[in-house]
Amino acid sequence: MSDSHVTAPCVSRTIHGPVAVLTMDRPATGNVLDADMLGDLLRHTTALADDPAVRAVVLTGTGKAFSLGGDLADFERALSGQVGDPGAYSRPLTEALGSVVRTLREMRACVIAAVNGQAAGAGFALALACDMRIASERAVLHFAYGALGASTDGGMSWFLPRVVGPARALALLLEQPIMRAPRALREGLVNEVVPATDLLDRALRTAGHLAANAPHAVAAAKRLVDASHRNTLDAHLTMEHDLFADGLRTRDMRRGLTAHRQGDVPVFEGD
Repeated sequence: MSDSHVTAPCVSRTIHGPVAVLTMDRPATGNVLDADMLGDLLRHTTALADDPAVRAVVLTGTGKAFSLGGDLADFERALSGQVGDPGAYSRPLTEALGSVVRTLREMRACVIAAVNGQAAGAGFALALACDMRIASERAVLHFAYGALGASTDGGMSWFLPRVVGPARALALLLEQPIMRAPRALREGLVNEVVPATDLLDRALRTAGHLAANAPHAVAAAKRLVDASHRNTLDAHLTMEHDLFADGLRTRDMRRGLTAHRQGDVPVFEGD
């Protein structure tokens, strides 16, 4: 795939060979996840999920924030009665957020969050929905919900136990700390912390490395890890064995075996 550039009102999409970069691009608002932003994110992520040439995705933001989460001004209007029943108002937004999160999780491609600044509330959840997180040294992870008297959304309470374990997840949700990048790394919430000026380059290098993997192996790993928490051992072994058999039917596995026999580095083509 040749380099190209597509711009939407809230989200910019740049393609670098097999790697796509999605940039939330409303820095004046802190890249809040309002209806417009969520709509653009869903359109882009759906398009990328359907494109077999895309083998890795980087999600990032412009300005000082990755995303500050929901639009608090909108929430205040909802609570004031200006937009009718607050629950009815919030439902389309949380459903739109859920659709973006599901699309990220169901992608066959690896998804990396390049956390450039503050990720708060649903913005934090969006970063957790990605397969990996690389943080700028300026990044701050802020639960934000507790300070508003709100419960979580965007799958945060589903992802957090899978990242740090159930006991630690509950403690963090109750304590609601504001975590700068070094602590986020110690907690296991991000995979790496890099200088702010190196963030996108590092994310692109990592994405390029992951994009070289066989797509079947990547997709299988994502499915298996997500399913491992709900499967019995017997069910999980069956799932593993079925996916292994599917891999044997691919040309990529033949390429891998041939390269191994010849002492070469395999080039996987996704078929």
